[in-house]
Amino acid sequence: MGGETTAQNSLWSQMPHDPRKSKEETLQLVNQEIMSLYDYLQREGVSGSDWEDVTKPLVRMVRMAKFKKWVRRVMALAALFLAFYMALQIPWVHKAACAIGRQSLMLVLPKWDWTKIYYSDCFLSNPYYVSQSLMEDDCNVCESMERLDHLVNVSAVVVSEEYLKNDVPFVVVDGMDNWEVMNTDQFWFDNVTELYLTDDMRGIYPCELTTNLRVRSDDLIAFLRKIHNPDVHRWYGHWENCNKKAAKLLRQMYRRPYFIPHMVDLSDSNWVLISSNYKGKVYKEIVFQTEMLLVVQIRGWTRFRLVPREPCDHYCPELFDSIREGEMVVVTSLMWKFEYIPGENTDNLAIAVGGFWN
Repeated sequence: MGGETTAQNSLWSQMPHDPRKSKEETLQLVNQEIMSLYDYLQREGVSGSDWEDVTKPLVRMVRMAKFKKWVRRVMALAALFLAFYMALQIPWVHKAACAIGRQSLMLVLPKWDWTKIYYSDCFLSNPYYVSQSLMEDDCNVCESMERLDHLVNVSAVVVSEEYLKNDVPFVVVDGMDNWEVMNTDQFWFDNVTELYLTDDMRGIYPCELTTNLRVRSDDLIAFLRKIHNPDVHRWYGHWENCNKKAAKLLRQMYRRPYFIPHMVDLSDSNWVLISSNYKGKVYKEIVFQTEMLLVVQIRGWTRFRLVPREPCDHYCPELFDSIREGEMVVVTSLMWKFEYIPGENTDNLAIAVGGFWN
C-alpha cells in the first residue's frame, strides 16, 4: 500500500491551483490525474475496498464542493426572498407589485386559465372526498316553510339538532344582549371605518367589495373616503375581510353568540355590510363558501331574502324577513342563498361571519 499512498499523494500535490488556468484546462488536468491514478491501481491489482480507501479523500472533496455550492444557492435564494419581502413592506412598492401582478395575470389568461385554481375551494382535489350535494328528497325540509322562527334564549343543542343539521334558517332576538357594542352610544360608522384607515392597514385589500359608488372593487380606502364626504348621500357597500389582519381587527366588534354549538368553528374571514339612507330595489347577494352564515345587525335594520338552491328552487318558496338592531339571522349554504337590501331612511351597519362543522 506504500505505492498507493505515493500515487495518492502525487495526485493531491499535482492538483492545479493556478488561477490563470481556464476552467476547461483545470478540469482536463484533474481528469488526467484521476485516470493516471486509476491505471496505476489497476496495474498494482488493488481490490475494490482498497480503491475506495485510496479515493476516499477525493470523493470527500467532491461531495463537500457540491454541498457548499448547494448551500450558497440556498442562501442566495433566501436572501433574495428576504429582500423581496422587505421591499413589499414599503406601501408604494407593495401597491406597484400588486398592480404588476394583476396585469401579468391578465396577460397570461388567454394561454393559461388560472381562474379555475383561484376560484376553487381546494388546490388539490381529494379523490376520496365526496362533496355534499342537494337532492330532491332534501327539499321536503323547506317545501312547507313559510317564515323563519324568531328565537329567544335558545340552547345550542336545539340550534344544532333542529336547525343547522336540517338546514332550517332562523333569527335570534337576544344573541347580542351582552355585547359591548350594543350597550354603548359611542359606537357607529367611524369605529369601523377608522380601523381600515390606519397605517397598519395600508396595502391590505378586501375581497368582493360591492357598492353603488364608482370605485374599484379592490379599493376599500377610496370607498371609505367617499362615504366620509358630506356631499355623498344614499350609498351602500359590503365587502369581505379575507385578509387575516383585517378580519382580526373586525373581530374586536363581536363575540361568539351564546347559542352557537361547539361543533361550529367560526371562519377567520368576515363581512361588513354598511349603508346610509339608501333605498334599494334589487337584492344584493352575499356569496359565502362556508357551511353557515351568521348576519349580525349592529345598527339600523336589514331586509333579506333566502332563495332555495337547485333543485329545491322548484319546490320551496323564497323566504322574506328582516333583522333589526340587536338581532341576527343564521342560514346554511347547502340549501339557501342569502340576499339583502339595506334598511331605508336610516344608517345601517351589520357584520357577517361564516362557520364550518364536521
